[in-house]
Amino acid sequence: MILVIKCDTRLHTPMYFFVFNLSCLDICYTTTIVPQTLCNLLSSRPSIVFLNCATQMFCCVNFGAVQIFIVTAMAYDRYVAISNPLRYKTVMSWSACAMLIAIAWALAFIIAFVMVYCVFRLPFCRTPEIGHFYCDIGQVLLLTCTDVQGHRAAEVTTYLLGLGLFTIPFLLIITSYMYIISAVLKIRTTEGRRKAFSTCSSHITVVMVEYGCLGFIYFRPSAEDSLDKDKIFAMTFMFMSPILNPVIYSIRNKAVKEGLKKLTKNNVFS
Repeated sequence: MILVIKCDTRLHTPMYFFVFNLSCLDICYTTTIVPQTLCNLLSSRPSIVFLNCATQMFCCVNFGAVQIFIVTAMAYDRYVAISNPLRYKTVMSWSACAMLIAIAWALAFIIAFVMVYCVFRLPFCRTPEIGHFYCDIGQVLLLTCTDVQGHRAAEVTTYLLGLGLFTIPFLLIITSYMYIISAVLKIRTTEGRRKAFSTCSSHITVVMVEYGCLGFIYFRPSAEDSLDKDKIFAMTFMFMSPILNPVIYSIRNKAVKEGLKKLTKNNVFS
């Protein structure tokens, strides 16, 4: 996707600028977790250095938050494209897109820093064994001393930040699509409505995959086997999402398919 968007000038649009950034994030996100996970699978004594655990946690939260913010920005992009097409290039200018990306990274950095600081400033009392395949905030927080000052504040802070990171962008996406549906219903022809909705189908699929996995991980009732299910959904979100994203954005997109054919025809991969 990165090569296709970079090399095909037809895809130099705001929507694919966000897809380009999303594809780069997929690489960063998996690189943060997969190498350490593979090392632990091959090791007889799986382990991770304390500093590496904090770094991995920060990167996971940071990249995950940026991904959520970019998906939210893409919903706004679709809203402008459908509701106000005549002003689309003016509203979604390159400077506006760059500013949205910069805001996403800044907010994600602050959220990740606060969360990691809240967890790792606490003393650890329990056996240093994380019940997960990566340094999950909740699992690491379970290893900290519960009877020290600031533990409750750390729990509340991380929970509220996580809840806000999930719900606020989701509500913004829902609001954008409410306006999109309202605008589409005003289109008189059936063909026009179909084309308008088809431009949103890929984005809706990505939102359903990401928020579906995150919702099952963090907002379902706890059970005896909840940790095993958490691992499954976390693995789906972290490993399958980067694989599905390029497929979702290319499977029904004629421009992307033609761009990919152009790349292979010009022997870019050789």
